[in-house]
Amino acid sequence: MVTDNSSVSSVTVNLVDGKTLSNNKLRVLVPGQLGEFTLIDFPPYTQLYINAVILSSETTSDDYSPSQFTLDNITTLPTITVNESGIATLFIGGTLSTSGDGTNQYINSNYDGIYNISISY
Repeated sequence: MVTDNSSVSSVTVNLVDGKTLSNNKLRVLVPGQLGEFTLIDFPPYTQLYINAVILSSETTSDDYSPSQFTLDNITTLPTITVNESGIATLFIGGTLSTSGDGTNQYINSNYDGIYNISISY
């Protein structure tokens, strides 16, 4: 919940421990969670190289909201190793920020950001 948008506030889901952290005037009502992707059909014990890039930094919402968040960054480990069954789990963390423009028209809705994950091996 954004209690005041007169300065930029942010919320982060930390990649290291999965904790949700917020600052300034953004209050967490329900903690976020890491994005989790299951990668399958790779050769066993293969090292995968991960690159995540934000494609659109402004979010969109399921319901019309005059205010949108900015997807400031996404975080992931640069490499992960596939298990003996050819499966790996990729976790994604990130940070969303408010505009800090003085308007406070964030509504209760789902907000989506667009990013690309490249995997090579």
